[in-house]
Amino acid sequence: MFGFGMQKTINRGVFLQMPKRDQDQFLQYLYDEGYSAKEIGNEYGLPVQTIYSRINAHRGRGPQTI
Repeated sequence: MFGFGMQKTINRGVFLQMPKRDQDQFLQYLYDEGYSAKEIGNEYGLPVQTIYSRINAHRGRGPQTI
């Protein structure tokens, strides 16, 4: 039975093999595509605060409020 469990393991394995700079760019891409920090963190086994520290949360989500 492969299901989502194996795919999640594969995704995490590929992610962990990336250089940190590439990981950060990928996390930013996912966030810009509309995934929440919580969703990203759950997928890659990272705390939400870590996601926020590795991305620019104001980029790609429409106009910024000052």
